[in-house]
Amino acid sequence: MRTISEKWDPQHPACVFKTYLYNKVDEHAVPHFGPGPTEDPKEWEDALQRKPAPNYIPVVCAGFPSIVARLMLQRRVITEFNNKLHEINACLDAILSRHDLEHSVRALKARRRHAELSKRCLALASSVQVLRNRGYALSSDEDELKQKLSGIDRGLQDPALSARMEELWSRLIVLRGYADSLREEINKPGFAGGEGLGGEIEVKAKKILEDYEKQLQHLKKQVEEAKKDYDTWESVHHPALAPSGQ
Repeated sequence: MRTISEKWDPQHPACVFKTYLYNKVDEHAVPHFGPGPTEDPKEWEDALQRKPAPNYIPVVCAGFPSIVARLMLQRRVITEFNNKLHEINACLDAILSRHDLEHSVRALKARRRHAELSKRCLALASSVQVLRNRGYALSSDEDELKQKLSGIDRGLQDPALSARMEELWSRLIVLRGYADSLREEINKPGFAGGEGLGGEIEVKAKKILEDYEKQLQHLKKQVEEAKKDYDTWESVHHPALAPSGQ
């Protein structure tokens, strides 16, 4: 009975109900870890040789209490991942809402202004053609106004701004896909039943979140650059429209 008790006692070196799991640490910190006082150094070294990556260290898991502690740790990590995912989704929703409230409205207003200016330019071109047919030459002011109107029309038809917005929208769709993929992994029945996530899925989830946050920062930068370009364009071209509207 004593032998059986020792083999099932998690604190006894002769315990057979144990295995080695792995924790991820900084690669330069791996040499600072070693076997515990109740662990067999040979078994620990064997587990170290079987580590899945250079920055992993073996951790002994003996008995039911160790398994429960490991599952609780996984659950806390997944909860943190889920909270981070909700924060990213909230940030994406804020960006989309700001885009709808600001950029879409301004783009619609610019399209209406462009349509109105196109009609006025057409009327002006008709008047110019009539004057040319009568033999009248354009004055320097009229010729300068014609060049300004031509430049404004080319700027409004520039596809660069539209292409930039399409690129930003595509990035938002990709990020939303990453969020849905991670949410499906978290809501799988295995995790809901208390089994926790495997090491491979945990690494994949962390990698998705890191890529997700990097693309989100890049997306914010692209939106700020697009807004800056649009404001610069408007400050350069909009004042020239005021005199012609009077």
